[in-house]
Amino acid sequence: MTDSASSPPRSDDAVPRSVASVPADARERLIRALEESIESNGYRNTTVADIVKLGRASRRTFYRVFATKDDVFVALMDDLNNTLMVAMQEAVDPHSRWRDQVDAAITTYFDYIDRRPAVYLCSLQEFPYLGDIAEPVIRRGSDAFAELIHRMTDNEEFRRAGLAPATRLQSMMVMGALDQLVAEILQTSGHIRDGLALAIASTTALLAVEAGSTDSPNLPAINDQPRPATRRRRST
Repeated sequence: MTDSASSPPRSDDAVPRSVASVPADARERLIRALEESIESNGYRNTTVADIVKLGRASRRTFYRVFATKDDVFVALMDDLNNTLMVAMQEAVDPHSRWRDQVDAAITTYFDYIDRRPAVYLCSLQEFPYLGDIAEPVIRRGSDAFAELIHRMTDNEEFRRAGLAPATRLQSMMVMGALDQLVAEILQTSGHIRDGLALAIASTTALLAVEAGSTDSPNLPAINDQPRPATRRRRST
């Protein structure tokens, strides 16, 4: 997964890590530099040299802030998770109709991905393979998103519609469905907006399912017109 540039510096250019003399914004610049490089070249093709060039920093500064390229990746994923959750929460008016709340949250989610598609796909396909250093970030992100969905569905408009706050399992279903849908689109058409309507409809349906019920839920009508049978493409 990692290349030689992501390993600690060799003895001839080793620099003791220290916060002394490190610019206050160095960490943020290096994180944003990795984000930019992933969009342009992909993670595996990005080197520490690329990051310091885009981040307007020196290798000395880099190794005083991060030990490896992978450590920057970890920081980037944490940052993106946090900023996405803030953006989704700020986009939703809890006093609007519950379906409008779902629409606003999912639209914000898609807008966020649309600005950094390569980074998002990388977070699904490459980040987990960093191993032990990635696992806490993935767990933290999953827990935080589950809590966010629970909190955002715990308001009067959802209760007025007879909907309880989303359970953890419902939240995981929503996140898993969105991740798979987005990954498929980014690897095929690349036009993230192609899946927005489906994402809103499926999320609305998942949130309308009564947890623990074995009866058919009263799901929102999506399309009453019959669709022709299609052969489902098997993943490779």
